[in-house]
Amino acid sequence: MREKDYDISRTILKCEALLRRITPNHPTKPDVTEKLRTKKAGEKGERSLEFHLSMLSDSRYHIFNGLRLKLGKYFFQIDTFILSPSFGFSLESKNRSGEITYKKDFNQVFCKKNGVEERIKNPILQARLQIIKLQKWLKEHNCPDIPLQYFVVNTNEKTIIRLESRDDRIVHHLCNSECLMDKIEQLAGYYKTDKLSDKDIKKIKRLLLTNHTPEDPDILQMFHLTPMDVLTGVQCPECFFLAMVYKNGIWCCPRCEANSKTAHIQAIHDYFLLIKPTITNSELRAFLHLNSIHVARKILKSMKLPYTGKFKDRVYHQPPYIFSKK
Repeated sequence: MREKDYDISRTILKCEALLRRITPNHPTKPDVTEKLRTKKAGEKGERSLEFHLSMLSDSRYHIFNGLRLKLGKYFFQIDTFILSPSFGFSLESKNRSGEITYKKDFNQVFCKKNGVEERIKNPILQARLQIIKLQKWLKEHNCPDIPLQYFVVNTNEKTIIRLESRDDRIVHHLCNSECLMDKIEQLAGYYKTDKLSDKDIKKIKRLLLTNHTPEDPDILQMFHLTPMDVLTGVQCPECFFLAMVYKNGIWCCPRCEANSKTAHIQAIHDYFLLIKPTITNSELRAFLHLNSIHVARKILKSMKLPYTGKFKDRVYHQPPYIFSKK
């Protein structure tokens, strides 16, 4: 049973907004583009496991996607956690292309692509650390002991995986996505005794879901930018020109002459994603290049944004649906 679906990645949404709002030749653009590419590849890899996991028994296996929990001062994240009455296990999905080589000495992993080889983080050590943290987290929340395992799943069919020397520790925790069900069946055959009652599973489910905290990075800080780097104005939905001009209730593009009544919506969402989660009438006017207080108020009212305060002191807040729809 799927207990928690994937969150819309806030990092992806914010990277996309940032790329819309920095100059084409901005020195940070390649870094933002690469971050967006890797996040999308990772998300694609995680979601590609849905087909294989759909074959698990709904009554026995409880699937939690994209859990992010706090342990001490820091958060840890697990791509997929699956809980059954007799054991639990995590899946760390990897969608990296090229040739991946695991070397026993120093637990190092290398990726070779287009003739270039580089050392990358060892995903098996990452997955092991995450499951150790989850075990500690469950213990701190007074959950019953249960065997926990972890797998690194290669989701890219074109990737070649090599072992420099035979190491059962690597073989046990590593598989391609098409072999995942075999790995799970092996675990089920080994852990045959139920450790958790229905009541225990409901408790763990409630704790995981209520304590999950989606990642919400400050994207400007991540790339060492300031609001001054963010281009303002309403972007044309046709030619992407900045900025459209507001005339008689319609946004008009000076470049391609396209018209839109709703182009401001994306601009306001970009403001929430990049600048801050609140906006005032004066801040809206500055960002959308508007002169009229009344037009700004009309736009804000039409979006039905939650707000606090009255009259001149009114502050509008980021709507939750920004992160629930894409």
